[in-house]
Amino acid sequence: MNIRIAAIAFILPAAAQDLLEPLELTAGLEEITVTADAGPPPVLGDFSMQSVRTVPAEVLQRSAQGTLGETIGWEPGVSSNYFGPAASRPVVRGFEGVRVRMLRDDLGTFDLSDVSPDHGVALEPFLLESVDIHRGPASLLYGNSAIGGAVNARSRVLARERPERAASGGWETRYETQGDGLAGAGHLSLLTGPLVFRFTGSARDSGDISIPGFARSGAYQILENPSVFVPGSGVVPVPNPDGTLPNSGHEGSTWSAGVSWLPDDLPLLLGASYSRFDTRYGVPYSYAGDPTDLYGLYELDLVQDRFDLEGRLDFDQGFVSKVETRLAYAAYRHAELFEGLGKDSGRDFPDGTFEKDAIEGRVDVHHRAFDDRLTGIVGVTAASEDFTNLRTVFPPPAAQRVRSTIRSESAGLYFLEKYEQGEWTGQLGHRIEKLRIHDHSLEQFGAFQGDNDFSNSTSAALAWTREAVGPLDRLALTGIVSRVERLPTATERYAFWNNAGIGRFIVGGDLDGTPLATEESLGFELGIEAAKGPLTGRLNGYHYDFDNFIFLQEAPALTGGFGRAVQYIERAATFTGFEAELDWQIRENLTLTLMSDYVRAENTTDDEPLPRMPPLRFGTRLEWRDDRLSAGLEIRHATAQDRVKPAPRPELPSGSYTLVNADISYTLALSSHELTFFLRATNLLDEEARVSTSFKKDVAPLPGRGLSIGLRHEF
Repeated sequence: MNIRIAAIAFILPAAAQDLLEPLELTAGLEEITVTADAGPPPVLGDFSMQSVRTVPAEVLQRSAQGTLGETIGWEPGVSSNYFGPAASRPVVRGFEGVRVRMLRDDLGTFDLSDVSPDHGVALEPFLLESVDIHRGPASLLYGNSAIGGAVNARSRVLARERPERAASGGWETRYETQGDGLAGAGHLSLLTGPLVFRFTGSARDSGDISIPGFARSGAYQILENPSVFVPGSGVVPVPNPDGTLPNSGHEGSTWSAGVSWLPDDLPLLLGASYSRFDTRYGVPYSYAGDPTDLYGLYELDLVQDRFDLEGRLDFDQGFVSKVETRLAYAAYRHAELFEGLGKDSGRDFPDGTFEKDAIEGRVDVHHRAFDDRLTGIVGVTAASEDFTNLRTVFPPPAAQRVRSTIRSESAGLYFLEKYEQGEWTGQLGHRIEKLRIHDHSLEQFGAFQGDNDFSNSTSAALAWTREAVGPLDRLALTGIVSRVERLPTATERYAFWNNAGIGRFIVGGDLDGTPLATEESLGFELGIEAAKGPLTGRLNGYHYDFDNFIFLQEAPALTGGFGRAVQYIERAATFTGFEAELDWQIRENLTLTLMSDYVRAENTTDDEPLPRMPPLRFGTRLEWRDDRLSAGLEIRHATAQDRVKPAPRPELPSGSYTLVNADISYTLALSSHELTFFLRATNLLDEEARVSTSFKKDVAPLPGRGLSIGLRHEF
């Protein structure tokens, strides 16, 4: 048995070993993930101490869009920081960026979507098996930075179970009227002896999307009055596009090849895979505030190559129930380009290039004792990344480009223990993490910036569950307390570059001479789950209190020589909100689902709202489903968000909107094959919708009315 364990214990990065030496095994700890089988996620199926939700393959297939943020953006507690149809990232409980960790198969996505919202996530939603959404302290398994949550995408790059047939897989193709888009994806598994070969691929191509009305809102037009200097004509207004959102098209492809060793006589998995992600997309124009600044179409060209190793060994008896290990390396590159317009017509400008080489590994040991009343997980993670950024500090014609070179190394130890006794269940978890940042950008001038520190996070939960409580068939109550520390990232500390995506010059929080402190929060969560006949429901309320919440805010004192500047600052802050769901099985094949969520975030130091927060939302879905036919009607309503930052540089409010969507699919069963025809209509009312969590809300509304039609074949 020791030989088997050694076979899957991949060696973590060498840099991690140095980081782990000072860590004591008395610390470490994290939340355990609870996942569901493919199918509608049960509200009360397996009681979850933490708010972990699994979005199954059938829901992803129905709602899949070009980005993961838009695909899952109406799950309870989850919204999107919409940056156009090709770049959006999930926002969980009002948190985004580094506070919501993006994962693929328990390791990072190794992109730069957490650095800036215009950077896409290196994931293809069409090729995912499921998505686990971790809200609140359940996300600590993946890092102390994930205060808001984690989104863990389960990919198809490796077969983790032996398929039933020698050859199996599926493909789908679809056409979308929005952007006259075409998309296709497929996966194939080949079984030969103990080996399973897995191949996946996808491609998409879409033009500019249609919108209901003007691209720029009326309030934005009045506030900014976008204009450009044209030689011979002077300063002239920038036209406000009507009916179409310019530069919103995108194209891309991804593919992977993997092999898994799954012997019949051993509870063992060993796997290796390679994947490539390649995309190019436009970002809608955002006025930087100066008519002599660069004016043009802004595009990103993104490529990632990734290698993964994975191992798992299960034990039927004994204290250890399972050992899992993962290791991944990725090389990420993207370029930001301008095609000039107006005064810059006929000229192309490279604005910035980014390179990131990263490696991450983890080993998780699952254990059990006392007739499985005590279960838990102990694990270790380590990661390192080299980030190089060549960006424009001053725009043309007197362009100046500066190189930033930053190395980050991290390591963590964690454990989680859960004990069940009758109607009561208790959990206790802790994680200790070390982060080392070295900024080598100015080493040639004798200047060095860096930091080396530890952070600790702890959570505790207590749950009570009982069958037949009064008129209820089942009732479960949960209370969670957490204390989380997060170390500031290299970008938050040392950024000093122009970000054309948000139309601002970004300045790190350490550059004013006062380094950012460790972000600390104390969180409380109460949950209730209940069932009565055909009705099941869940309500979670939460509150986070931050000593020093780090975020981007306008910096009037720096505006001028650097254009319009924003700086990372820290303030005391609170987040208070809820998530609610209700499922009603009206008839055997007819289900009604209701949801609502809300978060109120306050900068308590300055007594003003935090920027870019989601509003109060309501959603409902009525679905009919039988063996062959599935049909659904969705209504999604977002109220107005008028809790915005006031002067001197106000954040504009966003209006309310209602989205109506409908879908239908029909499946033909042909021997061992299934052929599914599907149709989905979105924004049937052609409503103008601007997402309050987006930097682009005032210049890029959501798409107007659209229709998607496609065919899916599974065998």
